[in-house]
Amino acid sequence: MEAFDYMRPTSVVDACAALREAGGTARALAGGTDILVQMREGKLRPAALVSLRDVPGLRSVRRAQDGGLTIGAATRLIDIETSPDVLRDHAALAEAASWIGSVQVRDRATIGGNLCNAAPSADTAPILIAYGSSVTISDGRDERTLPLEDFFTGPGETVLEPGELLTAISVPPAPARSHAKYYKTFRSAMDCCTVGVAVLVVFAPDSRVVEDARVVLGAIAPTPIRAPRCEEMLRGKELDTALMASVGALAAEEARPIDDVRASAEYRRVLAEVLTKRALAAADSWLQKGAGA
Repeated sequence: MEAFDYMRPTSVVDACAALREAGGTARALAGGTDILVQMREGKLRPAALVSLRDVPGLRSVRRAQDGGLTIGAATRLIDIETSPDVLRDHAALAEAASWIGSVQVRDRATIGGNLCNAAPSADTAPILIAYGSSVTISDGRDERTLPLEDFFTGPGETVLEPGELLTAISVPPAPARSHAKYYKTFRSAMDCCTVGVAVLVVFAPDSRVVEDARVVLGAIAPTPIRAPRCEEMLRGKELDTALMASVGALAAEEARPIDDVRASAEYRRVLAEVLTKRALAAADSWLQKGAGA
């Protein structure tokens, strides 16, 4: 590991200034579960690490005025999977967080790190996009907000400019009569996901008709992607076995996978189809049990 500067600012303003002054290779450090591994392997050689441990306000889960959630970027994954606020209305996010690494990893890893690492296989990204989440980015002087699905630009790449910091994730309230689910496949419990699929289905009042839907595919394109044709196929139709099968097949078509050491592109398409149908079946089961009443 090469030498680097280490800074511990005590505010967002100072953190952004430190990142800006250290240059384009500087990195913000929260849990360090991704960055430090990449540095040890020689894949990342930052000129400086800017620690966020003393920056207030970045490690919290708060109920927003609209009933949604505001999650600080330095909030640990273990705090998200156990948060009563997350479990109450956004249980699929808590479940997705609980599937990342080991308990020891989640005790240090942060949601902001999981997103900023920008791995196509990041587990929190698909379900957050399915919930319609947005992110807040600060340069220490001004803030900008954008949909999470626009945050990623490629593998390991985001819209963050030098001197900018992801400070919060905003998750809207879950729509009435909606059900969200995230499924993934992986070779072992500690491995990156091979394919991840998040689905949110909103049912019309007193009906099995799908009023709205979001289908998000992970680890199957350079970034997490929405499946707009799947979403359009679902809207305005009653959810049944035939529709689930059709949407699953369309998800395989919308995927843009590659061959790598974890799976072939063709196998990933099969997994996208299977997991999409499984997530839709979970929404159907939820509705049949009367949860959507």
